[in-house]
Amino acid sequence: MVTGSTSGIGLAYARAFAGAGANIVINGMGAPADIERSAPPIESDFKVKAIHSPADMTKPTEIAA
Repeated sequence: MVTGSTSGIGLAYARAFAGAGANIVINGMGAPADIERSAPPIESDFKVKAIHSPADMTKPTEIAA
């Protein structure tokens, strides 16, 4: 899981981990349409699984879910 990875530096880190062969959980907030466009290119570019978790990392119940 890479927090803050729906854009910018966080997304670059997620792509770097995927480039090394890791499956990725993208985590962060933003426009839903932008977030939905983040995972598919990672999956196709690196042949790994990429999903989005909108969990707020300050809320244990959201993390657990």
